[in-house]
Amino acid sequence: MRSLFIAALAVAAAGPALAQSDFPEAPAAEMSGRPLGGQMRPPERENLAQMQARMTQMFNRLDANEDGVVDASELANARGGRMLARFDADADGRITREEFDVGLAAAFKAMDKNGDGVVTADERPQRPR
Repeated sequence: MRSLFIAALAVAAAGPALAQSDFPEAPAAEMSGRPLGGQMRPPERENLAQMQARMTQMFNRLDANEDGVVDASELANARGGRMLARFDADADGRITREEFDVGLAAAFKAMDKNGDGVVTADERPQRPR
């Protein structure tokens, strides 16, 4: 019983830190850019076109009914849902392809701190450990 309580306490304490992640996946030691366990890891270096291709795969996975829109019900339990929810420019609870493209381009520009057109691992927001 004591072990269960300690484990529950540890999970509760880690929850807020994990919820702050801006990334759709859990931390990974290797960032190969290939799907690992059904998820896409960002590579060490990535230009906008590469990020768009990778993130479009996530958008397509989230768009369960394949209507070209990710809505609140599709985001509710999805990894990356919190990040994509920020792309909802008109705050209608739905992310269209256009909102997705505009939001992703803005996110890329914000991460590309040196403006060289490539986001590197050191430019990405750090995930909580």
